[in-house]
Amino acid sequence: MTTDGRDTRWAEHRETRRRQLVEDALRAIRRHGAGVGMDEIAAQAGTSKTVIYRHFGDRAGLYAAVVANVHAFIHHDLSAALQLTDPGDLPVLAHDLADAYLTLVERDPEIYRFLLTPPDASSVDPYGGLPELMGEHVSAAIADHLTRRGQDPSCAPTWGHGLVGFIRAAADSWMAAEPRVPRTEVLAHLDAFFSPALATGLAAVPQRQEL
Repeated sequence: MTTDGRDTRWAEHRETRRRQLVEDALRAIRRHGAGVGMDEIAAQAGTSKTVIYRHFGDRAGLYAAVVANVHAFIHHDLSAALQLTDPGDLPVLAHDLADAYLTLVERDPEIYRFLLTPPDASSVDPYGGLPELMGEHVSAAIADHLTRRGQDPSCAPTWGHGLVGFIRAAADSWMAAEPRVPRTEVLAHLDAFFSPALATGLAAVPQRQEL
């Protein structure tokens, strides 16, 4: 079965148009806030709500597309930041992860708030698989650190996913607060918790038992 070239071009056109509409939605959110309406999004896109619904079905469909776009951006930037971190220094790893996440949140606060307020009809998890992806990344770094020290790495998944979840929850609370304290203050609070906790935890991890 062959694919008609016109079908391929039409599919590519629709995908390009969807991406454009998502970018317009992001601009509208930045301009009008997390409570932006579909009329405002359509005006930003220079089109009608009917066109947006044609591409996304409803507001929940547009919300899902925005979530996917933002998650891809955050995952890319967090991964890039952690590539510059020495995985052998776990307090620094925790600091860099928290700093990168809080920086991204602070850069686009209304978009972050938009993600945390899904439409009633949406079944999309505002976080999607992002915490799991980052948790796996951090868990692997912790496991590598423990293994190189001859210690049992079995605690790595618990620590890695817990660390990511803790930072995410702290960011959510920070973004919901009015007025918000400076990002550096939140980061200092996280450092004050994680640095001694990781030092104590690392000292308590037993050596690996040789088979």
